[in-house]
Parts: sequence; structure tokens; C-alpha cells
Amino acid sequence: MGNKCGAVWTEFPFTGSLLPWVVLAALSGVWLTGCGRPAEVSGPVVLYTSVPTEVIADIESAFEEHYPTVDLQVYRAGTGDVMVLIEKELAAGRVGADLIWVADLTGAEDLKEQGVLLQYRPPEADALLPNLVDENNTYFGARLLNMVVAYNTQAVTTPPTGYQDLLDPQYRGRLGHASPETSGAFLYFMGVLLHEPTYGEDFFRQLAANEPVIQDNTQTTELIAAGELDIGVTIDFTVRKLLLENPDASIAFVYPDTGVVMVPSPIAIFKDASNVEGAKVFEQFILSQSGQTLLRDLDGVVPVRLDVSPPADIASVTQLRVIPSDPAWIQANRDQILDIFSTFYGEQ
Repeated sequence: MGNKCGAVWTEFPFTGSLLPWVVLAALSGVWLTGCGRPAEVSGPVVLYTSVPTEVIADIESAFEEHYPTVDLQVYRAGTGDVMVLIEKELAAGRVGADLIWVADLTGAEDLKEQGVLLQYRPPEADALLPNLVDENNTYFGARLLNMVVAYNTQAVTTPPTGYQDLLDPQYRGRLGHASPETSGAFLYFMGVLLHEPTYGEDFFRQLAANEPVIQDNTQTTELIAAGELDIGVTIDFTVRKLLLENPDASIAFVYPDTGVVMVPSPIAIFKDASNVEGAKVFEQFILSQSGQTLLRDLDGVVPVRLDVSPPADIASVTQLRVIPSDPAWIQANRDQILDIFSTFYGEQ
């Protein structure tokens, strides 16, 4: 398969369900054999990523289904741990990855400043939301991670309306969220709200005083669904993915009515990549209309393209009220953000 243009239906071994793989081949054909894709690529492509394990496993299976001559090799860890590994490898002389795909723009901005990212504009970049395309064409937003308030529908009878609900004393010890030390999404969340006058440091001082349970975003979602926590801040697609797998789970989420923190998740290729052509094909695969449709259908991710509709019953990115963010400020103040977390939360 994968050698013809047009609509192709594939049975994915990891779901056992039928999904449309190629939608409008004229748009997605840049990466399909026989549809004008680049020269044949092969060999290992090494990806360092913070994309959750079960999500990247789905992506790996689908990618290798279409590129059987390419072996996608994945190192998966939290964004903070991925960046630490990269810094160690840079100090030693070479990064072991061809690509990086992490949770927030600050990591990509840092690597761009160090001059280690390839300047390459994939054909799919023209279809992306403009604010997801780096002006120097070194990285591109590949997912949109919306930081929502999730809650257990059995324990919380009056749905929350925003982040301020997390400060309610009734949730002391019964709420959860990630750590900015390991989660790029939560680092970005802190950076946006610290820079927003209506929240600032006092919000996190009060949040810490409510004794939150610190886990990663997926674990936080699972604990809320299991009733071990009542409420928390997490990434929207972790809730949607859980509900796709277990529609009867006792969990729901809200986009804060005063504005949501939207975290663009960047993908980038290293300038010294061992398999540059393979890395380019993977990046195009993720950014394509079909790749974004796959992410939406399998994992409930909000697409980065306006020609791919959002998950069912979810507002499009143009309809969401989003709190303005300043990635450069967050990057420049990363150490200060971590210090604030450490001061309020202690050692985690």
C-alpha cells in the first residue's frame, strides 16, 4: 500500500478499526509514493520527544506503515528531561537525534538561538496557522496543547469555570497538575499566567497552598478519572484520549471562560541530523492534512491546520478565547519560573 494516489483505507493494527488515511491526496500527496513525494528515503530516523508514549506509538505505527523502509526510533521523556539530554549531548559534541518534538516553543527557541536547528520550510508550512511558523523556518507548531480544568463528574457536581476554581479550599489535597521541571506544557502555563496581571505569582502561591498532587499531565488526567483526585489542570487531549478509550469515564473538562493557555508544540530538525531526508519526510507527515487528521482521530489533538476540523464537540482554535503568550519572555525567564515553583512547592 502507499503507492497510489486517492482515498486509501487501512486497518491499523493498534486499533483494529478502519480509518481514512489519505484525505484529498492532492493536498497530502507530497509524502506519498507516486504522488510527487521526494526521493525514496530509508534508514533510521531518531526522534526525541515528549509526546505521550501511547500517542507516539500510534504515530510510529502509522508512519512506518507508509514508509516501511524507514525505522522511526523514539526516545520519549518529559520536555525538561529531553532538553537536559540534548544539552548534555551538545556539550559532548553531537546530538543523537534527527528531530525534536516537545511540548512548548521555549525549547525550540533556545535551540534556534544556539544555531543547531536546520532552516527548512516543508511544503505543508503554508497550510499552518501563521503563529505556528517560526520566522526563520527552524521549527513549526505540530500540536496545540490547551491547558484545561478537568474534573471528576461524580465528585464535582457544579462544573468549574476557570483556573481560579483550583484555589477553592474544598479541593485541598484533591487537585493535581504537572511540574514545570519536567512538563514543558506546564512550564509554559506558568509563564503565561505569571506574565498575566490577573494571575501573577499570587495565583501560584495560593495554588501551592492547596496542596496539589504533582504528576505528569497524563497521570493527572487518569487520577481525576479514577476519582483519586477531584480536579486539576491538564492538557485537553489527554482527557479526550481517555474518553475515546473509555467513554463512560467520570471525567470532563472546561476551557476557562476568562481565557485558556494554548501551548504550541514544536517540531524541528537538527542541522547535523544523520538522516536529514528521513527527518524532513517525518516532519511533513506530521504537518500534513492527513497527519493532522490522524492525530485528531486517534488522540483527540486539536489540529494546527484550519483545513482539518477539530475533534467532535470541540471549538476550533479561531473560536477559543486564548490568553496572549510571549514565548520569548517565557524562555528568557525560565529559571525565574522554576525558582518560583521551587519556592512555593518545595522539593518535588
